[in-house]
Amino acid sequence: MTELETRTFEIRTEKLKKEERPLRLLMLADLHNGQWGSGQSRLLEAADAFSADMILCAGDMVLGQERAGMNHTLELFEGLAKRRIPVIAANGNHESRMRQMPERYGTQYGQYAARLKALGVQIPVNETYRTCYGSMQVHIHGYEMPLAYYKKFCFRPYDGADLSEKLGVPEAGAYHILMAHNPVYFKQYAKWGADLTLAGHLHGGLIRIPGIGGLVTPQAKLFPRYDRGLFERKGKYLAVSPGLGGHTVPVRIWNPPWLVGIVIKGTG
Repeated sequence: MTELETRTFEIRTEKLKKEERPLRLLMLADLHNGQWGSGQSRLLEAADAFSADMILCAGDMVLGQERAGMNHTLELFEGLAKRRIPVIAANGNHESRMRQMPERYGTQYGQYAARLKALGVQIPVNETYRTCYGSMQVHIHGYEMPLAYYKKFCFRPYDGADLSEKLGVPEAGAYHILMAHNPVYFKQYAKWGADLTLAGHLHGGLIRIPGIGGLVTPQAKLFPRYDRGLFERKGKYLAVSPGLGGHTVPVRIWNPPWLVGIVIKGTG
């Protein structure tokens, strides 16, 4: 049976008072309709063990193929809904192309989104979900990057203008979590104002070479910089999941699937 790991990272912010309880986030990404036990029992048990305050899904929970099933993904969201913990799900490139190309995918995305909303899941598509944790305002932004940035054998320059056009300017004083799926453009996300960016997409580089890292991205770029783990840039953070599933060439060597836990501690 495939190994499943929960990796926990700790970061700090002055936007949360130091005497307040840390905010515990659980990130899921790139499930691609994969199955982890009957009724997704293994994922749900791992989620229970982490005791999250919020569950954030950073995209590609389904498989964006014509007439592809989504039953295992829906089983997971049904199980999470029973926990009565806020669940926020952003679109990755698979959900995005289903949403943007109905001539090819028909009503698949509409059915998927409607089912999640019926379960109480928030789906911010180029929108912001606002909440509070203790004294801290938390703004969770769901960014849908143009599909051109996901094409194979293609690397496009990105200046962040599209991000600003879709989500505006981050509000001063709030803690900003950006769910952007594609981690390649961390520099631009941080410059925009994301305190924490959540991403996946690269599947950990598929094959990991000890001492070097991931081998290749879905765009066929070798040795990606932001393959998995926690990265920091001038006080801004990027958490990258290696994913929970796979598609097309579902290869994983020295690269186990992760649930990513993030503990945000206050210093204010």
